[in-house]
Amino acid sequence: MASYNKIKTLVFILFMTIFNFGCKDENHIDKYEVNLDSLKTLPDAFYAHRRGNIYYDNGKYMIWHTLDNSGDVKNIFKITDLADRNSGETATINKYKIDTTENKILMQKFLDLSSKFKFGHINVDKTNKISFSYQDGLSEQYVKTFNDSLKDIYLKNKDFKLLNNGWFEFTER
Repeated sequence: MASYNKIKTLVFILFMTIFNFGCKDENHIDKYEVNLDSLKTLPDAFYAHRRGNIYYDNGKYMIWHTLDNSGDVKNIFKITDLADRNSGETATINKYKIDTTENKILMQKFLDLSSKFKFGHINVDKTNKISFSYQDGLSEQYVKTFNDSLKDIYLKNKDFKLLNNGWFEFTER
């Protein structure tokens, strides 16, 4: 009886080992075939979903959009001048020469990329890095660096690991 239990245990261990080797450990970048060139089509800025709305923040001003019932960009409901939060929307539009129609098209592009590559927010800085996340509250879940000094910083950061595809992934420890 004891040898039967040993054999049963060995067969179970062998099965689990084979099963684990057969499982594909795929990261988000590879799973959704995230295309860096597609992400680079967005102008440098921060884009995000937030409570059923989306927003655009380029460091100078922030534009909030509502979504329609289909989940597409509907209209702008708030524009904020980040340098002068008391400034009115019209003054901000005039100050920065904001083309609201162009911004609406841009935000739809963000939504389409977000749906395709499954992320909730993205920070595009084509000189330094592109980072995105699908977890609320985690700004950099995946990071692609564009210069060696920034790459070295992420290589030294214990919270990130370098993937085979050249992206860095935040690892919860």
